[in-house]
Amino acid sequence: MNIKRALISVSDKTGIVEFAKELHNRGVEIISTGGTAKLLSDSGIPVKQVSEVTGFPEILGGRVKTLHPFIFGAILANYDEQSHIADLEEHSISPIDMVVVNLYPFEEVQKQTRDEDTLIENIDIGGVALLRAAAKNHRNVVVVCDPADYPKVIKLLDSCGDVPLHDRRMFALKAFYYTMKYDSTIHKVLSELFASEKYEHMTFEKFSNPQVNYEILDNVDKRFVRLSKYTEQSTVVTLGALVVAQEPDFVIAFNDSLPVSMVNLKTSGGRICDLVGSTVVMRRLTNDMVRKLKESTFTIISYEEAEDEEYAQEALKGKELIKFTYFFENLQTEKIPIVHMVGNVMIKKLVSTMNIYRLLLASMPKNSLIAEQNDGFFKFETCPTNIIESLEKLIFDSEKAMIKLINIYTNAEVDNLFTKICGERGINIFTF
Repeated sequence: MNIKRALISVSDKTGIVEFAKELHNRGVEIISTGGTAKLLSDSGIPVKQVSEVTGFPEILGGRVKTLHPFIFGAILANYDEQSHIADLEEHSISPIDMVVVNLYPFEEVQKQTRDEDTLIENIDIGGVALLRAAAKNHRNVVVVCDPADYPKVIKLLDSCGDVPLHDRRMFALKAFYYTMKYDSTIHKVLSELFASEKYEHMTFEKFSNPQVNYEILDNVDKRFVRLSKYTEQSTVVTLGALVVAQEPDFVIAFNDSLPVSMVNLKTSGGRICDLVGSTVVMRRLTNDMVRKLKESTFTIISYEEAEDEEYAQEALKGKELIKFTYFFENLQTEKIPIVHMVGNVMIKKLVSTMNIYRLLLASMPKNSLIAEQNDGFFKFETCPTNIIESLEKLIFDSEKAMIKLINIYTNAEVDNLFTKICGERGINIFTF
């Protein structure tokens, strides 16, 4: 028997007494907590309390029981690492070979109440940590979260004295899925409780990855853009794709989650040298554009079509190339949801995509400016406390480069001073 020590802590106690008896009969030492330990002990099964292992009592009304190095060190030790074995020996930690855990019944509780305190108290912490630790270290620890698997585990132990790796992997995947669903339910319920309406957390990502079967996509009935592959920048790539859908000659660049520069290729004569950022989005990736982007700092290049796909793939090796496809007939009539955090509440509003500046500013913080230059380039600035500072910086930079600002687009409340500064320089102001 390679399984010598098991930690059992379950909320759903279906079949656990029988399973624990079978483990005990095969020489497995059982560690347990709270109600599970009492049930097993009352059923005549020798049990060691977790507090006996850790030398520390349960505290905070049971919120902290298993979160201790004597438990997690015993679960997370990788026996292929000599330093891990040395750590166990130095600190007198005995390995745990099996973790049998299921979680507080948040799903059932949320069907009966929306009392915040009750819901919060039924969010499992230690159980999720135990499952994830054991699933992570499944080569060394068997993780069991489903009572339906108890008979299978006993059968495997009887057939070979262990649980084979492919079964350990299956149990680990089941545990990860179980905790994912658990967290998803918590997120859904608390979103309803804390936000002004259900699913206030809508973002472009829903539309750029509609093929992902997340429950949060249930209420989405319109696909705007499909990306060729998953990217952590799916939100900004989708936003960029919506912008260039309306202005095919535009190329837009983002840094993390915010737009930072843009250019009209026709007005600029094809120049893109002043674009800055980490992600760039365009309709058509020409061979000339490929040559210019090859030495650029952009790490993600997204486009609808390429002049020479093979050349682009070869020349831009080392950069992430993402193609996008549109899924709408007439974007001019569409409205899309944009979300802002106000305090701790997410506020959603629908933004018409007929105006790309309204669309961009709706995705940016309050007091943002988009400055259009007469050379075809657009500069973006945000200053939450003082938009005059942002305006003066844009004017200083343009005058230093002997370029004229022609339009300012903003989501700020414009005062007389702002209007005066722009008026003196012939800059048009558009507020959204």
